[in-house]
Amino acid sequence: MNAHVAIVFSRYMMLSVAQRENEDDKTICELCFCLLDEMEDITFSRSMCIIIDALMDAVMEYFHITEAQLEEFTASFIQRLPKYMQEALERKEIAA
Repeated sequence: MNAHVAIVFSRYMMLSVAQRENEDDKTICELCFCLLDEMEDITFSRSMCIIIDALMDAVMEYFHITEAQLEEFTASFIQRLPKYMQEALERKEIAA
């Protein structure tokens, strides 16, 4: 009984794929790849900068600190990150 059900499901999947390919020139997978190719990837360093900027804005708003205190906090925060994240952020600052 298990083998029969597995064969029926397999046959149904093959027929579904064949039907989709016969009805549409592009399969869903190809459409997905076309859409992803047009979307810009966000870099790791850019995403880290977005997170840090949001954190700094929240810290300034919540704790009402000065710019000097914020810079000290930022340096302390970055020092606590893993080395690969620190290096990615340093490369971003050098490029900017």
